[in-house]
Amino acid sequence: MKKLLVLMFSVLILALACGEQPAEDISADGDNVEAAAAEEYVLPEADEYLILSDSIGIEIGDSNYVFGQIAGVDITSKGEIAILDLQRCCISIFSTSGEFVQRIGRQGSGPGEFLLPRGGMSFFPVEEGIVVSEFAVPDSLEPGVVVSDAMGGKLIYFNSEMEYMMDVQGFLPAPPGGIVGVDNGAIVGMKPDFLQNEEGMFMGFTIARWEIGETEPSVVYFESMSPFDPADLSTMQDDILYFGATPEGIVLTASMSTEVYEFTVWSPEGEELFAITDENFVRVLKTQEEIDLETELVNNMMIQQGMPESMANWEPDPYNSAIEGLWVDELDRIWVTKGTTRTPSFNVYDMEGNLLFTAALDAGSRASTWGVIIKENQFLAFDADPEYYPQVFIGDLPGIEEADTEEEGL
Repeated sequence: MKKLLVLMFSVLILALACGEQPAEDISADGDNVEAAAAEEYVLPEADEYLILSDSIGIEIGDSNYVFGQIAGVDITSKGEIAILDLQRCCISIFSTSGEFVQRIGRQGSGPGEFLLPRGGMSFFPVEEGIVVSEFAVPDSLEPGVVVSDAMGGKLIYFNSEMEYMMDVQGFLPAPPGGIVGVDNGAIVGMKPDFLQNEEGMFMGFTIARWEIGETEPSVVYFESMSPFDPADLSTMQDDILYFGATPEGIVLTASMSTEVYEFTVWSPEGEELFAITDENFVRVLKTQEEIDLETELVNNMMIQQGMPESMANWEPDPYNSAIEGLWVDELDRIWVTKGTTRTPSFNVYDMEGNLLFTAALDAGSRASTWGVIIKENQFLAFDADPEYYPQVFIGDLPGIEEADTEEEGL
């Protein structure tokens, strides 16, 4: 049962990535569940556009630049680009100019090794003198990156020098996924929960904060538990949240809702600071092509990872999620990924909830299947299931250079 739950968790994480394949802005009646017709690519209207400046990844050649399956990307504390390769079970790190620097991790179940790191990775903010509390590691070791190994049932930490630091095990049924490294070496993540009693089986998710070395959360921001039917994993979509966090530990959450556009901002201690709702949100249907693609991708992944074909019956929601990502850049601007445009687009707010501007990725129709993360002063984009070969695309965020110039002038 534990292996099945871990597998389901990794599949649901994959389903979140599938959600980043939205349709055009097509208004739909609330009672109409027919898939929208496919349309030609149109760049969404926006105040600012994200422009690609570089890419990492080749089809054939130097093995340091050839990837198997990209499961996550991040920016290190030194500003380098880190790429988590699910197929090769490693993290490849590249300089700001795209030159290969080093590789950490490998496939296996030993210290510093990964079995199925689909839960993602996150690099920690730079801090002096992190206290490792009661955990039995030297105080001088500061965490640099943490990897969530769903199948291995553990979090793997590497220190600031990218050397293996420790494993943290004991998460049941699986460790937190979608992890974000925050202050004092803590993480914020989404952990699956499972309960079986005389009333039946229940499964849900918890968005929480875990201090370094601990398996029990110190702060819980959201939790849910619903009846679980292993023959219909699609029912779990209603319990999933998108979330993000700042380096200081402020947490953002949004339900994977197709009916309401709303996100909430929490203090590190779990106090609700404010919530933003868009009363003008219009539901948007997926095209039949997108529904078929998501169905095929998730069901095939289930089978490839050992699930019986009879259980591989993922049925996508016919509507796109209103929100499909939450990020915070180095200027403390909140980037909300919208689910209602074919190419990635965003509403950008300040930390008081005021809308600053809208933005969209200007990279043509190929970007319609890309996931985009916002970190520090850059954006990183990749296709989890590319038609040709895996690449990571890089670009700068608008307004960063102007802010730096103003700061230098003070």
